Amino acid sequence: KQWYQRRVRDLEQFVMEEAERQLSSEEADVDNQKMENFYNSALSSIKQMNSEVAKCADKREKLYTEYGAESFASWRKEHSSEVLTPQQQALVEEREESSRTAVHRTSSAESR
Repeated sequence: KQWYQRRVRDLEQFVMEEAERQLSSEEADVDNQKMENFYNSALSSIKQMNSEVAKCADKREKLYTEYGAESFASWRKEHSSEVLTPQQQALVEEREESSRTAVHRTSSAESR
């Protein structure tokens, strides 16, 4: 969740910088109103996606609390074995392990 929020901030920053660059460019032959509408739409979409990702993360956390990490790990491994190559399965498990480690570190820091 935190990784995604950083990426969203990076994307928002990029959109703003690119808009400013294009508007200040002497060779810009772009209708300013159209460009403004486009960038406003892009920023709105970014915020909406961020909100949806946050909702999904909250739902997942509630399900983890209800069913437990062991159930999720079992379901993930079963699904992975049906749809992924062994290399992809290893990457998924590696990512899940690093996520659990990061969550554990965050939880430990917050409880202090």
